[in-house]
Amino acid sequence: MRKEIEHNKIQHDKIAFLYNKKHPEIYNVYEQNRLKQTVDGIMQILGDSKKINFLDFGAGTGNLSRIFSEKGSQVVACDVSQNSLDNLKKNLPYSHIKTILYDGIKLPFEDDIFDVVATYSVLHHIPDYLFAVKEMIRVAKKGGLIYIDHEANYNKWHSSEHLNENYSMKKQTLWEHIKKLFNTRELFTLDFIKTVVIKIFINKKYQREGDIHVWNDDHIDWKKIKKIIEEKECKIIKEIDYLMYKPKGGEELFEKYKNKCNDTKLIIFKK
Repeated sequence: MRKEIEHNKIQHDKIAFLYNKKHPEIYNVYEQNRLKQTVDGIMQILGDSKKINFLDFGAGTGNLSRIFSEKGSQVVACDVSQNSLDNLKKNLPYSHIKTILYDGIKLPFEDDIFDVVATYSVLHHIPDYLFAVKEMIRVAKKGGLIYIDHEANYNKWHSSEHLNENYSMKKQTLWEHIKKLFNTRELFTLDFIKTVVIKIFINKKYQREGDIHVWNDDHIDWKKIKKIIEEKECKIIKEIDYLMYKPKGGEELFEKYKNKCNDTKLIIFKK
């Protein structure tokens, strides 16, 4: 497990200043609007006038930190990558954001201190993601909210006809992949060449960004997460399955399929 955590740390340190450019499925108008609406709903549940003490678990370059900061929350951004946290502070120079380097296992906080604990597109990077969920619950206040978003749902691994159609139309061509690598200055780098060699000759599941639970035989198990929620006597207050927007397909394709199929989940529960 330590080896996987260290790999994740090293790789995200390397790509910290390219991360936003590498992830158009996150940094696009559709996804950002959806995310802002979700955060607005969280703020309403807790009370708009309340000063929120917020933990961004696996903050990366600050996707959630930015939105909660703009709402006036006191934000703690926690991540295994120091370069990602440095980039976050550079691009989000809010005085009420505090950054904490995380060892990848136990959260460095006391019990019951945050109004909201959230993680976005992070659990699939964590070897023991179920322990991570328990840690999120531990550091949340009684009555506080735990928010998990942008993780593959059940349908991702059991695709419907509509979802398969949608994927086929959004599939990246070899030329598009090469062009993206060129734009992010990754093409012909030693790290890229190493990745190609490893995937061809050693481990086809190897991912430079440390993705772990993103395979048909190894993925986020929502039944196990819900079991933890039940065992910890938490209450699910919102659960939504949605279709991840990808710019290649464009608005027309997204509008055509968003109500026919889904592949991504968000869940909000109360401690």
